[in-house]
Amino acid sequence: MNEVIKNIEERRSIRFFNDTPVKDEDVQTILECAKVTPSGLNKQTWHFTVCRDRALMDEISEANKQKMLASGNPVEIEKASEPGYDCFRTAKMTIFISEENGVPYANANCANAAMVMTLVATSLGLGSCYLAGFSNILRAPEGADFCDRLNIPEGFTPVFAVSLGYAALQPKPRKPLRENTVNYIG
Repeated sequence: MNEVIKNIEERRSIRFFNDTPVKDEDVQTILECAKVTPSGLNKQTWHFTVCRDRALMDEISEANKQKMLASGNPVEIEKASEPGYDCFRTAKMTIFISEENGVPYANANCANAAMVMTLVATSLGLGSCYLAGFSNILRAPEGADFCDRLNIPEGFTPVFAVSLGYAALQPKPRKPLRENTVNYIG
């Protein structure tokens, strides 16, 4: 089978990671591939922040949890109420992806880069989890200090992240795919 297709089919969200550090050369490979991801008008409207500071990630996760619990949104409250809530899924490292503010297609460009990162991680034998929920706190005024500590450049907003590592548990079998999601014209 074609390796690209195999990686797409095998890629799964890993939600529990072991303590084995990700090799620097693997992180560099993931970043190099993310930087060549297609982007609207080739604007490359992203900034990548590699964070290996688990204590900072814990602070962000706890602040995000509190924001979710106070949101009034039943889905967010339920998720934040899960025992051991961790928006970074126990990973020892996360790559934050920030979009350039006010630039057309910036969000889609960042989403594309995140997806490429997860596929490259799979090809390298790493687990990954594509994340967006953490951004509740980083987009809020009370999250400005976290953005400063992450050295997010002025004019950029964190929108996605990819947690990386080696799976501590095998993921559950894939749920059945939804039916009737494709139609053909002509």
